[in-house]
Amino acid sequence: MNFPKTLAAACIAGVLVVPLATQAAGDAAFPARPITLIVPFPAGGVIDATARMIAERLQFQLKSPVLVDNRPGAGGTIGAALAARAPADGYTYLLGDAATQVYSPAIFKSVKYDPVRSFAPIGQISYGPLVVLVGPRSASKTVAELMEELKAGGDKVDYASNGNGSTPHLATEMFKQVTGFRSAHIPFSGGPAAMTALAAGDIGYSINHIPLALSIIATGRVRPLATTGATRSSVFPDLPTLGEIGIKGYEAYSWTGLYAQAGVPAAIQQRMSAELKDALQDPDLQKKMAALGDVAFYRSPQDLGRYAAAETARWLPLIRSAGIALD
Repeated sequence: MNFPKTLAAACIAGVLVVPLATQAAGDAAFPARPITLIVPFPAGGVIDATARMIAERLQFQLKSPVLVDNRPGAGGTIGAALAARAPADGYTYLLGDAATQVYSPAIFKSVKYDPVRSFAPIGQISYGPLVVLVGPRSASKTVAELMEELKAGGDKVDYASNGNGSTPHLATEMFKQVTGFRSAHIPFSGGPAAMTALAAGDIGYSINHIPLALSIIATGRVRPLATTGATRSSVFPDLPTLGEIGIKGYEAYSWTGLYAQAGVPAAIQQRMSAELKDALQDPDLQKKMAALGDVAFYRSPQDLGRYAAAETARWLPLIRSAGIALD
């Protein structure tokens, strides 16, 4: 899969525009007060880092405060549901990702929002491959050696994810299905906790976000073995992709997008989409994201809706075949 070009059909909800809201959005009245960006994951994680970079840039452009509000829990669904219930006035946004818009609504039985009907896509923010990691408990120096460990150990070789329904959870389940090996899932309350456990030798391996892993890789306690994209990561140019070493049909990416409530006036949606596009063209922001292994990548509201629909179609069969379902 060529990530930036993969698109499929999706339904785009229509929006009723009222003249008063349109006028307010088109002049200096918007924004008239601080904007809140809800991050449905813990502070210190990769999604949080992306949110804070975007909030800083949007705050500069809008000349109005953009406040980051971390609301973690239940695979991102607690924060996403909170964002969905916020007034549709253009002052509350969700920093969504594959977990909130694709995986978790299919995994959790009591999700209190609809990833398509509850939100209006504003634009994609970023994407990036993941990295396969082992800690001191593993002697593996290559993915082939890790696969030998899995073959010998079965469920005794466990893996860490950043929580049920997170991208690392689903990426590792796909790895298991493609390779045919077993391993036990140990979910943690966010990426930092998962990386701490891996570095301590409490967990065998993890397929996780590159930005999250960089600092702990630098300590030498965690070893990177491969990345999960179609091409090598600019951060790890010497690491092969899983496809290069013979694991065909496997690609996994993290991605983020900005979402408003479905009822936000069209003029505000358009304004914020244009501001987001401008923010992602900032060279300093691009460098910061690239240094963390992510790519600043704008995709229009319509194309983001189509892309999320394509990802849903790609991951739902895996979720069902793996029997992943949580209350």
